[in-house]
Amino acid sequence: MLFLFLLAVILQIATTRAVDTLCSLPPVTYSDAKETYPDSAFALDQLESLGIATWYSDRNANGDPTKNAEELVASCPESSRLNMVVYGLPNKDCDAGYSNGGGTVMTGADYKEFINNLVDIIGERKVLYVLEPDAVGLIANGGCAVESGYQSNLTNAISLLAKNSNAEIYLDVGFWTLERSDTADAVAKIVKKLAKSGRVKGIALNTSNYRSTTEIAELCSNFQTAVNSTDIHCIIDTSRNFQEFANTSSTEWCNVRKAGIGAPPTNETELDNIDYFVYVKPPGDSDGTCVDESEDAMIGPEAGEFFNDHFIKLWNQGYFVNEKQMATIYDPNDESSGCDRPGGKLLSS
Repeated sequence: MLFLFLLAVILQIATTRAVDTLCSLPPVTYSDAKETYPDSAFALDQLESLGIATWYSDRNANGDPTKNAEELVASCPESSRLNMVVYGLPNKDCDAGYSNGGGTVMTGADYKEFINNLVDIIGERKVLYVLEPDAVGLIANGGCAVESGYQSNLTNAISLLAKNSNAEIYLDVGFWTLERSDTADAVAKIVKKLAKSGRVKGIALNTSNYRSTTEIAELCSNFQTAVNSTDIHCIIDTSRNFQEFANTSSTEWCNVRKAGIGAPPTNETELDNIDYFVYVKPPGDSDGTCVDESEDAMIGPEAGEFFNDHFIKLWNQGYFVNEKQMATIYDPNDESSGCDRPGGKLLSS
């Protein structure tokens, strides 16, 4: 009996996913933000210490893509897994339009060169790729994504990125496409077709959005049903999903004033279908001007620029204040705001 117990323990240890340390660079906006808004600096330091995905993008707001990728490889230990978002499709964000300006990739040929450059820099390093936020969801919707050749460009990207056997590729899928069986089926067909071009580990959900982990895990199950496989898993962007209000009271997606920073990045999610919690969207980086959105949105600067008023709310209403009792940041726009806990101490990553 003791032997069987020990054997069971050994098998459990053997099948448990090893802890994977994700490594990234500080977001390009945070250095200036800490100087401009010193009251927010301790909170920004905390987030940097835990890792926010490094964006490899042709957009000016995300910094020089080649420099970012080279610095990431140079600064991260070999034992870590590089944490990256690839965002360079021609005519990206073709529906909302907030993030399709300031780019240098204009054609399919440009995009292939853009991806090949990344492949050369990363080599055989362990890496997690979140591939092209919103692209699959927009393909499923038809219209501009189909006209702009998103699917053929994604096919080329996957075939190139998958040459690295240590790459884990997650196709970004808009969570809203999994809320109904018909659109979930459409997404499943697209993902199956794209996966024929190279190894796809799963899909990324909630990227740059605010939906709760509970809701997103259920939507991941919807996807697994649609694709008829539990082998393909999901990762969740938890960077701004601490508050669960969005499940019932709002569908707002733009600089949501009631949101909070969610649970930190890890592959120890305690959810069978979720491989990682990740921070994809840097908390504080604006979703856009949001001038035509609901009253739940905060009017802000252009997409990708640091928005301190929103960051204060995300921090004060989020995981680190409410679960780890870290200090709040004084909010000049909230009469009840104050700094009621000692700050400055970083939590262990």
